[in-house]
Amino acid sequence: MTVSVAPASREKPRIRRGFAALWASTIVSSVGDGAYVVAAPLLAAFLTRDPIAVATVSAASAAPWFVVGIWSGAVVDRFPRRQVLVLSEVVRALGLAVLVALILLDIASIAALAATSFLVVTGQCFSDAAAQAMLPHVVGRSQDDLTKANGRIFAGETVGKTLAGPPLGGLTFSAAPWAPFALDSASFLASAGLVMRVPSSPPPDASEQSVAAAVKEGFSYLLRDRTLLLLAFCLTVYNLAYNLAAATLVLFATKSLGVTELGFGLLIAAAAVGAAVAGWVAAPLVRRVTLKGSVVAACLVQGVAWLGVAASSSPWVAGAAFVLLGATSTLVTVAVVTARQQLVPDHLLGRVVSAFRLVGNGAAPIGAMAGGLIAASAGLRAPMVAAAVFTAGAMAVLSPLLYRRA
Repeated sequence: MTVSVAPASREKPRIRRGFAALWASTIVSSVGDGAYVVAAPLLAAFLTRDPIAVATVSAASAAPWFVVGIWSGAVVDRFPRRQVLVLSEVVRALGLAVLVALILLDIASIAALAATSFLVVTGQCFSDAAAQAMLPHVVGRSQDDLTKANGRIFAGETVGKTLAGPPLGGLTFSAAPWAPFALDSASFLASAGLVMRVPSSPPPDASEQSVAAAVKEGFSYLLRDRTLLLLAFCLTVYNLAYNLAAATLVLFATKSLGVTELGFGLLIAAAAVGAAVAGWVAAPLVRRVTLKGSVVAACLVQGVAWLGVAASSSPWVAGAAFVLLGATSTLVTVAVVTARQQLVPDHLLGRVVSAFRLVGNGAAPIGAMAGGLIAASAGLRAPMVAAAVFTAGAMAVLSPLLYRRA
């Protein structure tokens, strides 16, 4: 079954009642997430100098996307989405509160930190799927309205996770090791309170099928709809190329560009600025070039930006390229999320989101490993060139197939 992407409305996009609360909840929890991303490895290094133990915490953070994420959509499609979102935020807040207590009692351990990291990301698997499934009920299914709303959400999420949260996490950790985790816990509680202000939507039409059968139905829908499947493959290309180029970026920045640790942080901040700006102008941009065109353009421009970084010996030129990289990241995300929300029936949306993520994001670790191998054999600029070449070749195959679909 293939469903065409609805044409963009010529009416001015509007944001309806309840979106402000949903948007604010995203920003608040994203600031806490950004603080946690910095604070968790700092606490791990504080607790142990064993690299394997520290890596365990990172592995625990990545595992839920593969272990839990595949099932989260089936749960989201069985219960009221607002209820799932609130519960996931509250559970994450309680888990972080336990970690704060362990730190204060001086009995925190790597095992406790790894378990907390697993819990926090598990909650994100449910909250992200629920929030994306809620949005069409809040703003409607018009392409312009969805694009504008998604752009605002991802811009706020980027600012919180990349610009505001990480410095706050480092600053509060230096003041007290428990402080950033208390901050994150409070952010999740505040997020839950804000979500409660979003008007409740009708629960999905859940069937009596098992969870395994529900998950299978979500994957089957994705595989049958060639437009969605091709968009998922495009996202796979984007993520694989990005991780291929970024795997050894810190070494390239410090050795080839000569930047300090602060300078590297500013490069990442430049990408966040580009992402936030793209999120704000996503609606008119997507209206002009279409959803499919936005996905193809984002992939190709990412390749061009990586070539700019690879060819540069100036941090300023690299910084300008990073603004483009951040912008493409938001644009491709807004476009594919909007397409999903338009094309997928409400009762399947949570499951298709989970299936789409597994296809679209599953290649990211492969890209990172390939980037490391290429850098080791051909130099630190080589992964960025490889990412550009791979993207151009992959999009030369995928874009004609994507545009062939009505």
